[in-house]
Amino acid sequence: MNSNFNKIISGRIKNALRQAGISQSELAQMIEKSRAYVSNITKGRYVPKISELVKIAEYSKKPIGYFLGEDKPGLMHYVDKAKKWDKLVTLIEPDIRKDLSDDILAIPMLEHSNLRNKTVQEILNQRKSLKNFVYLSKRNLRKYYKYTKTVDNLLGLRIFIRDYPEFGIYLGDITIYEPVLNNNIGDDSGKLFGIIYKGDLCIKRVYKDGKKYYFEPLHSTPQLRKMTESNKDLVIAGKIIMSISKKLF
Repeated sequence: MNSNFNKIISGRIKNALRQAGISQSELAQMIEKSRAYVSNITKGRYVPKISELVKIAEYSKKPIGYFLGEDKPGLMHYVDKAKKWDKLVTLIEPDIRKDLSDDILAIPMLEHSNLRNKTVQEILNQRKSLKNFVYLSKRNLRKYYKYTKTVDNLLGLRIFIRDYPEFGIYLGDITIYEPVLNNNIGDDSGKLFGIIYKGDLCIKRVYKDGKKYYFEPLHSTPQLRKMTESNKDLVIAGKIIMSISKKLF
């Protein structure tokens, strides 16, 4: 493949990252490559593998053909590979979603950043229209989560804001949430929750102290002090059940 085609791919990757607000460091963690490798593909020195382009397309919400330049004959062998991949996914996904195995649970997934400035009800409404899914074994999930009537509301989120090494959560991790209505955490004091405060997103451990909550870690933004569950600036979006990359509980 000549350098002109490399420039087409690298230029489209850079443009997609810019439009999605994804840094090269974030992308490196998402595709499990070094920061130097991502720098080289955005400069046209390397051409990413199809499997990597599929991930980049997913994270940046672009069709894979956008990167492959279907209008450029020299790239058509990449396009053909991508179409075979897409066809395979198209054939497999409906079968998984039909739950041919009763053990498979399809959980709708969105980016953690899409919670920003949303109420829990808006998040649940958004859940109905999602087309990306996390597929989990119910038997495996039961190891970490006691089933309740809310199981149908479980939501998968890809962490897209910042690392939380103190909780073993990093950029690109997929976490499973149980939505929380009206900021009521019930008896789950001390558990991890996704928090929205004045539109900013974070993950914190929430403790109940009488009629007020306090939060850990205190050092991560936003800085949350002890407050009531009725605080209008506070939305406790959901309890984190588990992380796909590292089990939390």
